Amino acid sequence: MSAQFGRRTTLGLIGAAAVLRHARGADFNWKQHSGSTLHFMVSVHPWTQWAQQQLPQLEADTGIKVNWEILYEDQLRQKLPLSLRSDPGSVDGFFTLPSWDATAFARAHWYVPLDKLIHSDATAPDWDFADFFPNIAKIHVVGGEQIGVPITIELQALFCNKEMLAAKQLSSPATLDSLMDTATKLKSGDVSGVVTRGDGVQAVYTFAPFLFAFGGRWQDEKGNPELGSAAMVNALKYYGDLLRAAGPPNILGMQWKSTYPLFQQARAAMFIDATNFLAYFKDPLQSRVVDQIAVAPLPAGPSGAHSTVISWGPAIAASSKQQAATWTAIQWLTSKKAMIASTQTTHLPPSRQSIYNSDVYTQSVPADMIAATKQEIPNAVPNGANPLVVPVPEVRAAIGQAIVAALQGGDARQAADAMQKQVTQILNG
Repeated sequence: MSAQFGRRTTLGLIGAAAVLRHARGADFNWKQHSGSTLHFMVSVHPWTQWAQQQLPQLEADTGIKVNWEILYEDQLRQKLPLSLRSDPGSVDGFFTLPSWDATAFARAHWYVPLDKLIHSDATAPDWDFADFFPNIAKIHVVGGEQIGVPITIELQALFCNKEMLAAKQLSSPATLDSLMDTATKLKSGDVSGVVTRGDGVQAVYTFAPFLFAFGGRWQDEKGNPELGSAAMVNALKYYGDLLRAAGPPNILGMQWKSTYPLFQQARAAMFIDATNFLAYFKDPLQSRVVDQIAVAPLPAGPSGAHSTVISWGPAIAASSKQQAATWTAIQWLTSKKAMIASTQTTHLPPSRQSIYNSDVYTQSVPADMIAATKQEIPNAVPNGANPLVVPVPEVRAAIGQAIVAALQGGDARQAADAMQKQVTQILNG
C-alpha cells in the first residue's frame, strides 16, 4: 500500500478514573499545554465510552479540556470526512479504523504522521511505544508511517448463550456444518438460533470470515478484486442460507446496533461479530445474559477459521492547530495505566504486551475469551474487513448488494459475478 503525506499531515466507568492519576516524570511536563481545548470525533465503542468518563481526570492532570463527540459508526463515516474537508481545524483528533479509512485519508493528507512525535521529547518517557504488539501497531501504518495508536485487538468470535445450548444438549459449534445444524435446532418461536449483520454495507465485516473459511479473499496479490471465485459463491450461499434458516425474520437491513441487543436480551442463542461486544453483554445495567455467555472461536470451514483482526485508535488531524496538545491527550488515554483501567472496564484484549501478559488481563477477561482470541490470532487476516482500496464506501456497497441478494435467496453465482463486475468498474474509475 502506498500513500503520500503533506507537510501538515499527522461502565463502573467513573470509579476507574481514580487509577488514572499519571506519575509525571521530572523530564516531562504533562501540563505544558494547559488551557487548550480540543475536539475529538469518535464512534460508539466500549473504549470511547470508557474514555469519555476519564476526561475530567485528563483535564486535572494535563489542563487540557477535551470535547468528545461520539457518533454511531455510519454517522462518523459521513460527518468526519466532511468536517476534515470543508472545515479544517474544527477537528483535532479522531477515531480511525485503517481497514476503512487509511488509504483514502492518507491520500487526502488528513493524518499527522506520528513517528517523529513518538521519538521526540513530545512523548513521555514511560509511554513506551515499544510495548504495543508490533503486528497490531502495524495495522495503523500507512505508507511506512504510523498514523494512529491501536487501543485493542479486535477479532471476531462466536458468542453463545450457555443455558440455551445446554437446554437442548448442544455444544458450541466448531465447524460451519455444525453451526448450521446447531443454529437451526436453537431457533424457537421469537428466539433466533443465530444473529449477525444483515445490512449490506455493515455485513461486509461479518461476512469476511465466512469468505476466508471457504478459501476466498477480497483481492489478488496485485490488488485486483477477486470476487467471482467459487469460494465467494459458496460463502454467499452459506451466509444467506444460515440467516434465512436460523436468523431473525427481519434480518435484512439489520446493523450491529440492532443485532447485538437480540443476544443481549436473550432473543438470540448465538451471535457472531466483534469481540468488542463482550463489554455490552457483561454490563449488568443493560444485559440479561451476563452469566450465560460462552465465547468460542469462529467455526471452521473447508479452509479453516480466519477472523479479521482490526484495531480502532485515535489519530491527529493534520489540519489541527493544536497537534502537540492533541498528542498529549492521546498519550494520556493510551498509557499503560490508562489501558489497565480500560481493560478492567471493557474486558477487551489490550494492544499493549505488558497488559495482555499480565494478571490485569486474565482477571478482567473471561477465560474462554482469552482462549478464543489466542487461538484466532495466528490465522487472523489483518485489516481483512473489506478490500483495501480508496473508494471503500462504494466498494462495500457493491459487496453489500451481493450479500443482500444471498439473504433474499437469490442466485449466489449471479450475485458474485455482478459484484466482481461492479467493483472492477468502481476501481477503474
